[in-house]
Amino acid sequence: MNIIKSLKSKAYTFIAIGAACLAVPHFAAAEMLVSDQVEVNDNVVRLGDIFDVNGPFSDDELFQAPPLGRKGVLSFKNLQAIANQYDLDWKNLHNYTKVTIIRKAKTIDVETIKSLIIDHAIANQYISGDTSQTRVNLNDNFKTITIAASDYSKFEISDFTYRPFSDQFNIEFKYFTNGRYRTQQLSGKVENMISIPVFANNIRRDQIIKLSDIKLIQLNSRRVAANVLLDVEDIVGKSAKNSIRAMQPVNENLLKLADLVKKNSIINLQFRMGRVRLNIKARALTTGADGSLIRVLNLQSGRQVDAIVTGIDQAMTLNSLQTNAKIASK
Repeated sequence: MNIIKSLKSKAYTFIAIGAACLAVPHFAAAEMLVSDQVEVNDNVVRLGDIFDVNGPFSDDELFQAPPLGRKGVLSFKNLQAIANQYDLDWKNLHNYTKVTIIRKAKTIDVETIKSLIIDHAIANQYISGDTSQTRVNLNDNFKTITIAASDYSKFEISDFTYRPFSDQFNIEFKYFTNGRYRTQQLSGKVENMISIPVFANNIRRDQIIKLSDIKLIQLNSRRVAANVLLDVEDIVGKSAKNSIRAMQPVNENLLKLADLVKKNSIINLQFRMGRVRLNIKARALTTGADGSLIRVLNLQSGRQVDAIVTGIDQAMTLNSLQTNAKIASK
């Protein structure tokens, strides 16, 4: 069969069937177009792709399909020529003026490749734990691959080598295009990243940590020590045992409970007896963190008493806690 007639616009050119073809039998019923938007998987367009016909000639190849992912247009005259050639009783009931042919394709871009690598690494337990922040860096420039949609299932990883101590990998993909298999090799690094809190600025010794002192960064999970704190709540409210540099993972051994009461500071001392509450001024004779036992001097009576730290420059007499505990237990 010959192909004639050049087509319009940015779409690819199609050529309708010429008159120099062998005679073919008439299809008895009135045929209709499949649609004015036709998708094809193969590299050829068949009669049955365009007209809703049955029989041995429905698989006849008419012309080459557009390139992968591209479109082509058949005009009314092209459609009429095909119908006449096959002696189709086509009435064009929908008044189509053209039919657009779309070659179905699957585009494999760099993000698709990275996702395939991550899925493969997880499935083979090269990485484990929380993989929501896993990332892939490629050493090679990857050019987008376009293959027929029907051939996507043949796109696969044919070889994968992984070096755990460096997170480096080499991979080979195999895919089918233009009637034959092709391969492509890539290399890079797949890293299981985690978010960890660090200090945005240097922290002084005994400085009480606030939420505004902290920011989150991503690090490779293999390079995060077991005693590094991962939860912001485990840091806020504590203080530094010594100076801590900014942007460094926070080791739990670097922190301590914050001293809420400092030695020689004037504090508010609370005394309770049942429903009776008294607040008096006292001088702290020792330093203490939240919940710790300190010694204080009652500035009114001049007596020294034991107290429990309850907040910044706040404490409650030990006798108050013990008395309340006894009352509650009765």
